Amino acid sequence: LEPFLPCPKEADSGRVAIHKTGLGSSAALVTSLVGALLAFFGVVSLPETVDGEEALEEDMTLPPAGFENGDSDEGVATPDGMENNGKHKEGLKIAHNLAQICHCYAQGKVGSGFDVSSAIYGSHIYTRFSRRLVGKFLDGLDQEGSSSSLTESVSQQLVDIVDGTWDSTVTPINLPPGLELLMADVCGGSESPSMAKQILEWKQNHRKTGFLDDYYWKDLKRCNKKIGTLLTDQFASAPIRDGLRRDGAMILANRTAEQWKKPMPSSWHEFVGSSWDVAGKLIDLRMAIMESRQNLKGMGRAAGVPVEPDEQTALANATMKLPGVVAAGVPGAGGYDALYVIYVKGPDTCDGKSDRVRDEIGKLWKEWNRKEEDGGNGNTKAVVCPLSVRAAGFGGENGLCVSRLDW
Repeated sequence: LEPFLPCPKEADSGRVAIHKTGLGSSAALVTSLVGALLAFFGVVSLPETVDGEEALEEDMTLPPAGFENGDSDEGVATPDGMENNGKHKEGLKIAHNLAQICHCYAQGKVGSGFDVSSAIYGSHIYTRFSRRLVGKFLDGLDQEGSSSSLTESVSQQLVDIVDGTWDSTVTPINLPPGLELLMADVCGGSESPSMAKQILEWKQNHRKTGFLDDYYWKDLKRCNKKIGTLLTDQFASAPIRDGLRRDGAMILANRTAEQWKKPMPSSWHEFVGSSWDVAGKLIDLRMAIMESRQNLKGMGRAAGVPVEPDEQTALANATMKLPGVVAAGVPGAGGYDALYVIYVKGPDTCDGKSDRVRDEIGKLWKEWNRKEEDGGNGNTKAVVCPLSVRAAGFGGENGLCVSRLDW
């Protein structure tokens, strides 16, 4: 999407019509505003893009504050941009910390902080900061009331917290070339704070479920770690990337996941990185995401929260039956508002703006009817709209940056 597109408006009233998609738009708005103010007043230096498209090379490899490999710039192959790298890294750290505080306060102190961190850094694996870092300060703000200005002592507390050391971590992660992400907007949105509060309450008081204590929570953590390892390790290997690039569009994208499990011609699986080998890794990723979904759905049932509602399960499962689709599920805090799918990129269509697998997914979503039990007589139609978004990478234009637009 082009930057700064005008918002759609209602035909009758002329009012701006913006629908919640569950993609962290509130966090992106807070982060953008915080970053813009910090940059405008010269408090921080941020990575820059040209016309909203091209990031400077040194910014693309910028390691964030809290990066698990430490704060060293070792291994960043941009010697001429080291000084800018350091300034940008510090600028992103300050913007991250301040935006987290603002967003926590705006949303009632509920949230993992991942959506703000994603708006800052792009695609990554995230470990949230400890609540003790901001909890006392936010409680103090509540006691201060709704004043539009901060006292000198409160302002100094804010500066100390923002400039302090946080224990959140950020590890870069990317989809390999040949795998794509597609999102859908499904009807209206869910109220993320209220859903999150219910889940956290269940986690605190009632999560001893099944034959093991904390079963869903611990198994979800295991599944998520496995997904991260697959993407950062196995799919990062040269043979798998080469195989996906070579055979993805013409072979794997034309087969369903069930067909990936069946024997292929011998010439396809005689070497590391062959179609057979890549298909096995795709199935591993698919199964890990399915396990994660099962835990989220079970956790939601235990907490009485529709993390993955049955209607969304039906849509995700139908999508996963299409050729080329690796997995589908409900993103973020869950609910009825969105769906994601990871798929193998098919042959190009629409002059390279889309591909065959993406088109077939979009066709299914556009025509999808959500059937509900109503004595066997009725059904309601869900509005499932494919979104013009793709997976972002890490750093540079994929996160918080200053755009120099040629206007």
